[in-house]
Amino acid sequence: MTYDRAVGYHPVEPSAQHVWVRATGEHGQPVAGVVVAWQHAPLHNVGGSAWQALVATTPFDDALVVSWVDATRLLELRDPAPRP
Repeated sequence: MTYDRAVGYHPVEPSAQHVWVRATGEHGQPVAGVVVAWQHAPLHNVGGSAWQALVATTPFDDALVVSWVDATRLLELRDPAPRP
């Protein structure tokens, strides 16, 4: 039995798969990314989301980073420049 069957519900996929990923610290610019998958967060902080997204980003010219990101750090990609 898979986890999603045991829990009995699925996350709603966002209408846009392209997102801005906010930096974790106070400094740093948001990075454009693509949501690959969603999962229920095994542990989440107070104020954090119960969901995580597997996001592919290119923070540097020759780098591809794929990591789990808390959903609170994601912004739907609507504008070419994000607001901090």
